[in-house]
Amino acid sequence: MSDSKDPQKVTEDTASLQSVIASQNELLKKLQSTFGAEEEEERQRRIVKLFLRGASLIALAISGLIATWELGAYLKESWETDQLAQGYAKVGLELYYEENNADVARQFLGKALELSPDDADYLYMDAYIDGMAAVRDLFNLDRPYNADELNAAHEALAKSVLLENQQPESAEPYILRGQIYAALKDHDRARETLSKAISLDPKNDFALMRLGVVEYNAGNLGDAKTYLSKALALNPESKWVHLWNGVIASDGGKIDEAMGHFTKALEVDPRFDLAHYNIAWAYLGRKPKVYDKAERSFRKALTLNPNYKQSLYGLGMVFGYQRDYEVAHGYMSKALELDPQFLTARKWRGIVNEELGDLDSAHADFSAAIAIDPSQPDLYVRRSRALTKSKNFSGALSDLQFAKRLDPKNSRIELYLSRIYQKLGQSDAAIDSVNNALAIKPSYADALAHRAELFLEAGDWDKAISDYETAIKSTSYRQDRFYLEIGKVYAGKKTFTKAVQNFRKARRINKANGAAWKAETEAHIALGNKVDAAKALKKYILLNPEDEDIKTLKTQID
Repeated sequence: MSDSKDPQKVTEDTASLQSVIASQNELLKKLQSTFGAEEEEERQRRIVKLFLRGASLIALAISGLIATWELGAYLKESWETDQLAQGYAKVGLELYYEENNADVARQFLGKALELSPDDADYLYMDAYIDGMAAVRDLFNLDRPYNADELNAAHEALAKSVLLENQQPESAEPYILRGQIYAALKDHDRARETLSKAISLDPKNDFALMRLGVVEYNAGNLGDAKTYLSKALALNPESKWVHLWNGVIASDGGKIDEAMGHFTKALEVDPRFDLAHYNIAWAYLGRKPKVYDKAERSFRKALTLNPNYKQSLYGLGMVFGYQRDYEVAHGYMSKALELDPQFLTARKWRGIVNEELGDLDSAHADFSAAIAIDPSQPDLYVRRSRALTKSKNFSGALSDLQFAKRLDPKNSRIELYLSRIYQKLGQSDAAIDSVNNALAIKPSYADALAHRAELFLEAGDWDKAISDYETAIKSTSYRQDRFYLEIGKVYAGKKTFTKAVQNFRKARRINKANGAAWKAETEAHIALGNKVDAAKALKKYILLNPEDEDIKTLKTQID
């Protein structure tokens, strides 16, 4: 028998099967859309892109950390450099203001500028100190400035303009410029520029002090004292005002007052080399000269400033005044080692060489001095002396005649001309010239002594003694030489008692005057006074043990 199916049921089964197939197809589509090749490639691309984005963010984060570290290191290094530059600048300023050492101060400021080349303050300080150093060099010149020094002055002027541009309302650029003009002896422009500085800063005591110095150097003593007084009122501790008050007092012969001002300067600054230096000269200005204290003060100035050539020269003068010419020569030479163009030391070393009998060296020094400044008549006069002693009379006359053209009213020139005429046997010309010298300067002791010699040659002993006695009254310098000559005149007249009196005066003034001891010995022998003769001879032997006349004198005494 065959099965028969229900048609309704078949229709339901077919619909169910189609539904399942449709669901499966839908699932396959979803799987395809998720796991198909194209979709997988897209997904891989997105993953790579996401990875790269993440890596970039990480890289940026890492580089940010590195940049922050580099910035910190840079800032730290910049801070350290700035601190180091500030340290160099601070030391430089202290060296300049406290130790007065411009050279080393500029070295430290130079290091500060190497570290911070664009720092306006460092540039300002460097220009100011450099300019002031040039000013000091110019102020210390004892001769006309040369081309290099004039260029340095102009460079300093340019720096003052630079300073003015940096700080137009500051007084310092005008103070610097005013001092440069003052060093160049341009008093009008110095006065104008310093007045500008004071108008910008009315309480600037340094500017007032410098204006006072300008007025003093211009010959306006009253105005100078007024400005110095105003400066001191503003700053009672101004060492510079005390110094210049001392200089003015010393120039006026008020040594005690000057010493008081210099002492006040040292109370403000015990290391003020200029004050020690001026105190030394004040001691040499006393009567009698205080050699030991002057020497000590010059040495103190040198301790503070080893390159202080003027203090070396001052020590040379201390020993020169005491006729210790070998030591004096040494100090003059040291000063010239520091500055071969130091005219004053060059001249005085020539004088010392002449005193030592080294006429060739004296001539060389005087010639070198003339080469430095050919306009000084005294240098030709000094050289003529050395030439005269070398018996080069024509050269000596040439120098003196040229010196007379430079200075027609110079009494020393007339005296030296007289001495040359005397050596050449021209007695009338010699008398005329020495009389010219005394007409210019009636109390000229050396001219009086020279005229006494001319009177002696003419046999007029009384006039000779009179001139020697007037010479003694006219000076306190080496009076022993005049007493010695008076004694010789009396000895020549056989008036031995008066001769002894004058020889004794001579050697009491100067115990090292061997000629006086010898002449006294001979006068005592002539008087028959062997005891005193022996005493005098004993002193003479200590001074001149190699004199061949000693044996003869001993024989006469024994």
